Amino acid sequence: MVEKALEIARGYKQHPAFENYMAGFRDYYEEVFKLLPQSAKTLELGCAYGILALMLKLRGDMVITSDMTTEYTNLKMLRDNGILFVKNNIEKQDLKHKFNLITMTEVIEHLNSNPLPAVKRLHNALHEGGRLFVSTVMKEAHGDTTSMNSGKKGLWNELNDWHDIPEYKGKWMDEHTFHYDQWNLITLLTEAGFEIEKVGNINNFSHYIIGKK
Repeated sequence: MVEKALEIARGYKQHPAFENYMAGFRDYYEEVFKLLPQSAKTLELGCAYGILALMLKLRGDMVITSDMTTEYTNLKMLRDNGILFVKNNIEKQDLKHKFNLITMTEVIEHLNSNPLPAVKRLHNALHEGGRLFVSTVMKEAHGDTTSMNSGKKGLWNELNDWHDIPEYKGKWMDEHTFHYDQWNLITLLTEAGFEIEKVGNINNFSHYIIGKK
């Protein structure tokens, strides 16, 4: 499915980093796609280039995408393919729609403040029985945030537990702020009200977790 999505995307002007990004993440998207249950209405949160959104649309989901920025997203590509884009900061804003599936791939490590309020917002935005899929780089494999920030320490690099992350009131930082181990993810989704259905890893690069409302 990823090849069909890439064929569509390459028909539009993309961010200069697009091809390098996809060279590294093509197989990752294939594995994520296999893990996602069919959904009547899906939100891709933190959509970036929109490749996963295209893949989900191609399989028949109704798809809405959301991100804090449009820097990486060709909005015309999304519109032409029947995908709605909504600009949203999940750390500060509730979602206005209800979904059967929400995906949050390689996003949670970018949150600037304690993640629990944001994950609770996602729980509230799901229909009963709906699912949240979260993936994030494996702390056990990649170490602290310096490995993904060109040697720079992220905001909460020195912390070991997401419970200790405070509310951040400064200018938003576009970086890896905190790396999660598997137990961090399990406790976070559980405390947000989710029943944990499945945990695992993707190509020994990222943890993933699926929570059910």
